[in-house]
Amino acid sequence: MPLADGQDSVQKWRASKGWLPRTLHKIYLIPLAGLFLFMLGVIELLREYSKRMGGIVHWTYEEDLPMAIWGAYTYLPLIFALLAINLLDVCAQDVLRLEPFFQLAKPGGAPATVLFNNYCCNAFTASFIAFRNRHWVVLCAAPVSLIFRMFLPSLLAGLVVLDDGNWIEKKLVNTWPTIIDLEIQQVWLAAGSLGEGPLGSPELNSFFMPDPADYATPPVSLPDDQNDSSLLTLNQTIYWSNMTCVSNTRRGVSPQTVKNTTLTSQLPHGQQIWSWNVGNMSLGTLPGGNSSSHCQINVALDTVIGSDQQTLQAKFWEPMGSDGKLPAPSAFTNEDCSAFKVFGIMVDMELAAGNVSDSNVTVLACSPTYQQASAAVTLNPNASIADVDITTSTVKSLDTAAFYVDGIHDLIASRYLTSVSDVWFGNTSQFNGSASSGDPIIVATDSTILAYEDYVQKIRQYWNSDFIVTIDRFFSPGGFPTSVEAKQRSFVVILTVASKAATVAEAILALGLCMIATLTYVYRRRPNFLQWDPGSIAAQCTIVARLFKPSTQVMFSEAKLHMSTTRQLRQWANGKWCEWVDDDGKEKLQVVDRSEASLAPPHPPPGRRDPMPHFLRPIWFLLECLLFAAILALFGMSLAYLRWKNINSFFSTGATVAMIFLNFGPTAIASIIGSFLVSIYRSLSSMEPWIRLQDGMASARQSVVENYGIQTPFIPLFIRRHRRPGILLALSIVCLGDLVLRILSGGLFTPQLKNYSSPSSDLINMYNSSAMVNNVNQSDIEISLVATGRLLNNVSFLQWASTDGKFFMVPFSFHNASDDDYYTVYSATTRGIGADLDCKVLPAASSDTSLAWNYTIAQSGAKQTCSVDIPLTDDLTSKSGKSVHYYAPNGTDTTCQESSIFVLAFWDLKNVTDINKAGTTALHCEPKIHIQDFHVEFDSSGMVQNQNAISGSTISSGGLFQNASEILADFNQVLAGQPRNFSSHHFNFSHPHDRQHHHRHDWPGRLTANAYDMTFPHDFTLKSRHLMLSVQTVYQTVFSTHLALWKEKFLERLPTHSPQAAHGNLLDSLWGFIPSTSLVVIIICLLAIDAVALMGVFAFRFNRYRGPRVPRSIGSLIPWVVQSRMLADLGDTWDMSERERERYLLEKDCKYKVGDFSAVGGPPWALDYDYDNQRSEPGIELHERGPVD
Repeated sequence: MPLADGQDSVQKWRASKGWLPRTLHKIYLIPLAGLFLFMLGVIELLREYSKRMGGIVHWTYEEDLPMAIWGAYTYLPLIFALLAINLLDVCAQDVLRLEPFFQLAKPGGAPATVLFNNYCCNAFTASFIAFRNRHWVVLCAAPVSLIFRMFLPSLLAGLVVLDDGNWIEKKLVNTWPTIIDLEIQQVWLAAGSLGEGPLGSPELNSFFMPDPADYATPPVSLPDDQNDSSLLTLNQTIYWSNMTCVSNTRRGVSPQTVKNTTLTSQLPHGQQIWSWNVGNMSLGTLPGGNSSSHCQINVALDTVIGSDQQTLQAKFWEPMGSDGKLPAPSAFTNEDCSAFKVFGIMVDMELAAGNVSDSNVTVLACSPTYQQASAAVTLNPNASIADVDITTSTVKSLDTAAFYVDGIHDLIASRYLTSVSDVWFGNTSQFNGSASSGDPIIVATDSTILAYEDYVQKIRQYWNSDFIVTIDRFFSPGGFPTSVEAKQRSFVVILTVASKAATVAEAILALGLCMIATLTYVYRRRPNFLQWDPGSIAAQCTIVARLFKPSTQVMFSEAKLHMSTTRQLRQWANGKWCEWVDDDGKEKLQVVDRSEASLAPPHPPPGRRDPMPHFLRPIWFLLECLLFAAILALFGMSLAYLRWKNINSFFSTGATVAMIFLNFGPTAIASIIGSFLVSIYRSLSSMEPWIRLQDGMASARQSVVENYGIQTPFIPLFIRRHRRPGILLALSIVCLGDLVLRILSGGLFTPQLKNYSSPSSDLINMYNSSAMVNNVNQSDIEISLVATGRLLNNVSFLQWASTDGKFFMVPFSFHNASDDDYYTVYSATTRGIGADLDCKVLPAASSDTSLAWNYTIAQSGAKQTCSVDIPLTDDLTSKSGKSVHYYAPNGTDTTCQESSIFVLAFWDLKNVTDINKAGTTALHCEPKIHIQDFHVEFDSSGMVQNQNAISGSTISSGGLFQNASEILADFNQVLAGQPRNFSSHHFNFSHPHDRQHHHRHDWPGRLTANAYDMTFPHDFTLKSRHLMLSVQTVYQTVFSTHLALWKEKFLERLPTHSPQAAHGNLLDSLWGFIPSTSLVVIIICLLAIDAVALMGVFAFRFNRYRGPRVPRSIGSLIPWVVQSRMLADLGDTWDMSERERERYLLEKDCKYKVGDFSAVGGPPWALDYDYDNQRSEPGIELHERGPVD
């Protein structure tokens, strides 16, 4: 009879404290929730940090991105995602497989169709079936598990993305705002007017590239982490020149035709010379000038006129010296014009029939002004000025106490007047066609017409540009720097969090937390009759024997459901109900019919049975094999395209298809194959014990005892008690490999820099690399020292110098070079010339009046003694206390002076009287020429990017080595400050000794002290090893710079009429996310293993099972066991634990079989003891029993 409402007869097996798997206990669910909370917290923390900082981490160049960092940010989130998925999946699978038992445990019972529910068979349909059956716990777990599996890996694999953006950070940079003193300025400016010295050297002019900006700024040591987009902003003093002009225009001036045949005979046919004479042109005063001054200008100018032009313009200007004198010859004469320093004229004329129909003559006078101010200066990566924000209140005239203004003006004027005979502005040329001071100035006319403002602006730009170049030389980067704060803004590569992906991932993790909270709350309160895991056949038989009334067992027996398919079983169960009834004081389950449906059993067609799984059906198996073959072929073809030989093949159609496939294919394929393999594993897991039972004589371990209800592939690998047969164990390993496949597919694309090389004919040999000429007497060491100061401090760059500054590379010229806007890099083999310096420390030596040392050097196989005697003077001290001095050995014998150099360094010496207390180190160094071939990479401007010495290519003898050694010997002597008996009139050798002290002798020492301070900033005492390194760096850099700047003096040019092509390559590089070849190979291997596993399963399990169905639910099992002899035996094991039942059945050592028992009076298909087992006891045939009331 059914239980009456309110009757308290609930047995212990239906209490809420029944058995639960560990995955549904708090001990599992709470750590799982902790994992989800940890992942959610880390995602949110990374997102907020990325939003606040502009990214998680950044790199200046794409190729700087470490593979380890990228792998960590790619694989770690994916690994955590897969960990979360599998841990949640174990829990969800237990929810799905146990739900029918919890539905049966309800006090009101459940529909009989629950007996045949199996939610584990299909993850996609489980949610819909649960919704139809109103099984809300399954509806909570199944879709969440599916969402985790489908979306979480891809979301977390793409959580951290590579992007570009602005990165702003504070920097501490060095700058050299100190200006050389006025005495040196006067010497340099005077020499520069003669085309000599640092201000007149064309070699140095090419080294100091004019800044296209309008200001001169102190040199700045650029940060090492700059890239092509970096902008550095810092406060500096800027310098510039301006020009204020006044003008007067006279209309209708008529020219005179020049009849001088000496001049006109040189003109092309149809051209003539017109003379313009304009007098008494009064000009106004400058703003703020003396109002009583009345400047008047007279102009005499000849112009060349063409025959086929209608509208013409002649333009001419010339500067006045600081002494108020105009050059001779001059087009201008002036009166009371001392306020002006530049005069110019513009002649606009209209021609008709070879005569002037109309003309305008504009005379202008300008006054250059020189200014300085404080400003926020923004520098480009090449140290050029990108922007200037001037503080208006700081603008003032150039400080005459720091600058020799008149000398600057005269230098600019002399450069303009003497640099070339033609000075071009656009397409207009103006030239001085006469040599006599009495002859007029002759200029050409031009059809390009400039407005007055435009012409004045061109004069102003020229003057300011020359002023900037001059001031730029006055900064002294050889001294100690000044550190200033700066802000660097760079367009860099950043790793950032994809906000949308983070939001969706957080939402999914929140769903997981809600699911865990629901399971934790629900399962401790649900009615539960389970005493152990019902996953094994024996456990389910025990439930049938103990909980189902005998009348229900008879109903199943009489319904003849043995050969029915699963679908027919569900049809039979429609309209029936499982209810709890009281049977002798015990609750039992009884299936009752609540409809008018007939109890007649279904009559299946002969031979009808459940369809086999897809992988055991030949048609589907062939399609799946073809799919695997296609996938492997696509991966193989894609791998072939990974072996690009040149950059063009990267953009081919095949490569594009391969990239698209490898971009979207692996993740989707890995997910599909993962689900596919798990489906195979679960189907085989349900089928495997029945295959063993079908063969007969199956032991309990092989069949009824093993818990095949646990359908997670990884548990059998780690829990020995659940170890499966060989085929399932192999499938578990394959599923584990598929987990690796899913991890690898998320990181298949890795940031890589691929280099491509192709032969190039652009390179031409310029010089004979096998010969050198000793022309040290025609070079200027001081110019090289000025350049070296900037190179050592990273404020300028030098062409054809090695990246470390130690070698000068013999240059190439470029033929048919690419467009200037395209950055081109070449590689070739060339000769490098440098110097090695061997230094040794000398013991301290001093007296009251001088410092003296003696040391020996090896010269031509013999030893020679050299001596140095240095008087104790204030020249040894410095304001900072740190000073380094270079000396040549004493005496008239040049052997010591050419083969060695003496270096003396002091630390903390501010007063010569404290010399015995100061840190003092003395070195003697011996230079040696170093000539070796290098494989170099360089751009089209000659900047060397990389060099590799060629082994065995060092030259240590021969004519080249001898000549280069002589050059080094003379260079060494000049560097130490010893004037040579050269015939050169270069100013640095012709000035008296006291001048040399200021202009050259201190340079090497100052450069060395500065290099030491920058390289070893944490040295509080002078360390001889560090001093040696600094001396070697400075010496080698000065020598290589000297060769680079004066290469025309030391190298022999090859004939230009028969250019010699150099063997070189054009280098291209491509950075991007490129599929990793090794990962593609691994993925192909894993896919091949999956294909082999599929074929192996088909080979070993096709047609192995011939039963009408594979029982995947307790209801499917009942018709096969209700007449079984083993049912009564298993009913006695209800009070046993799972381990005790397992031990009991193993000790009993019975054999089992599923099949046709009709030959012995049994049902046509049942599960029972194997009749061939003589130890089995007679069973009870249910059909012999009478009806149950």
